[in-house]
Amino acid sequence: MTRYGIIILAVVAILCGPGCGMKSPEDERRLAEKAFKDALSGKDCAREDFLAAEELLMKAREAVNAKKYDEAKKLFLSAKEKADKIAAYVRSHPDECDPKAKKEKGLQRTAGIDDGGISEETLSSKDPNMKFPVIHFEFNEHAVRADDLPLLKIMAEWMLNFPAAAIRVEGHADERGSIDYNMSLGERRAQEVRDELMKLGVDAKRFQIVSYGEERPVASRQNEDAWFQNRRAEFVRTN
Repeated sequence: MTRYGIIILAVVAILCGPGCGMKSPEDERRLAEKAFKDALSGKDCAREDFLAAEELLMKAREAVNAKKYDEAKKLFLSAKEKADKIAAYVRSHPDECDPKAKKEKGLQRTAGIDDGGISEETLSSKDPNMKFPVIHFEFNEHAVRADDLPLLKIMAEWMLNFPAAAIRVEGHADERGSIDYNMSLGERRAQEVRDELMKLGVDAKRFQIVSYGEERPVASRQNEDAWFQNRRAEFVRTN
């Protein structure tokens, strides 16, 4: 080969880049995107894996656009593997991942929770020593459940009847998810409870907010009933 031929090949190689001669991994892309679509029902009950699969898919698409086809192929395969894992989790945890089943299961759990005898019927907002209710949450949620709104109404009435009382709202999460995520989730739960009480007329200055994340479980088992008990907000009088 002549000197000029070598130069031409070198220039072509530079212009072509690392993806030259390779085809876009369309088969891997199609399989990964299908697997991700099948895993959509796990976006809440397997949140961390879902976000990881979504990120892998995004990076794979970016690699295709940059014509880094070998890298894109590996990323698509990793995304598919992660999505398949989510889909398997959804199939094995229907009560947790199916919204309808989760709601029905939540109603059953509410009826069976041991909160030391605390219920709407046993609370008296005129009792200065009233034992405070515990507010529970659905998985990965911070909104107050409709079932617990009557408890918050009684708590608000108690605080209005005893205006000198200051309250700390403590937010908690179950063990699933990262430590940082659960700490943030516990804080959002405590804030939501405080905000609901403020809507009922309680002054915001009477509250403190703290999150313990997953650090203070009240149930140690690893099942849905125990996790439900640990997903909670509690009230502590601070004066």
